[in-house]
Amino acid sequence: MDSTQLRIRIDRAIADKAHKMARSLGMELPDVVRMMLTEAVRIGDFSIERGEQLPTDQAARPFYEYDERQWNSMKTMLDAELALALVNQYIASHTLQIEAAAERVEPDARRIQQLTQERDEARKVLATLDPADAGAVRTILQRFGPQPDRGRQNTGDYEEGDAP
Repeated sequence: MDSTQLRIRIDRAIADKAHKMARSLGMELPDVVRMMLTEAVRIGDFSIERGEQLPTDQAARPFYEYDERQWNSMKTMLDAELALALVNQYIASHTLQIEAAAERVEPDARRIQQLTQERDEARKVLATLDPADAGAVRTILQRFGPQPDRGRQNTGDYEEGDAP
């Protein structure tokens, strides 16, 4: 590996705190600096968040630009939580649609039956879901998650005057 040595001058108090922080993580300070510089070059940005909001002309970095290694251990759990939330939202949306359809002057019995059947199927999915089963979670995300070609179907997003 072709390398170069870098010497920097830094305030003693900051250096002492930085050494302690690095040791608490089981690292040496030069390793931390190398890691930070490598990541800054990888993403092409030296910015360090200071608890301030980004300027309005600077967009936040999209989620897909983050290092996946930082999220891999949590991804399965987060996907399972999302799947559960999507199914619950689907069930709640169908319940609202059923109630709205039943309150109409002339309720559409066929539509109410269809919505009830779809809601009951979703309840069964929810009752039998094993959050540790990545395949089942992926299937739920595909089935109940947002899909551009699905439009407003089964979302409960009806405007006044629309038939549920």
